[in-house]
Amino acid sequence: MVDPTYGIESEKAVPPYVSYKTFRKFLEDLSGKVPTRVDRSVMASMSGAVQSQLIAALRYLQLISPQGISTEKFIKLANSKGPERQRLLRQILNSSYPYLFKGFDLQRATTQQIEQKFKQAAASGETVRKCVSFFLAAAREAAISLSPHISASRGRRRQRTRISLVPGRVGTSTITESEPIAGEASSRQWAAELLNKFPSFDPAWSDEVKSKWFEDFGRLMKIGRGGNGD
Repeated sequence: MVDPTYGIESEKAVPPYVSYKTFRKFLEDLSGKVPTRVDRSVMASMSGAVQSQLIAALRYLQLISPQGISTEKFIKLANSKGPERQRLLRQILNSSYPYLFKGFDLQRATTQQIEQKFKQAAASGETVRKCVSFFLAAAREAAISLSPHISASRGRRRQRTRISLVPGRVGTSTITESEPIAGEASSRQWAAELLNKFPSFDPAWSDEVKSKWFEDFGRLMKIGRGGNGD
């Protein structure tokens, strides 16, 4: 099994789909102090899912090597500001997204056309929307001219459901405003707090990461029912 963080990838890499705000803040935090190697220890405040997405984005943009070693390109970008950052970011985007700059008219394309490009670049499902959102935000910061017909879609609204953690309760229930039942209020509140801290499932993860997510989620469910999680 390929290492989910730094192993050599056997499948085509998915374009960055982490929040651009997260990516940009990471750059700002490392300004003037870029580490030799970027790993999870320098992302301690982030959830495991966000760490994986950010590391994948840095690799895709060639800001770190497959082993996590910071590149000269990364050091220059993190330490730059203003017009210099725009110039460097523009170079990075041109190099990392050749399919959007060669034979593709970014100044006239539609949202559907750019989404199709990301699907051809290995993105799928909800990840496509996130890839588009990241690229558009980066392109705007790099002062790249974009078509007025391209926008980041908001995605589909989903009704959040959860497995009941209250002993004796079966099935799923829609998460709405709390209406505690006598004797269940504290259990429901505790369960909600745990679920809020648990990373959301991401279909773009590797099979190993997905398996680990289901394993940990199952352990959380067992604890919520009064078990010890073993």
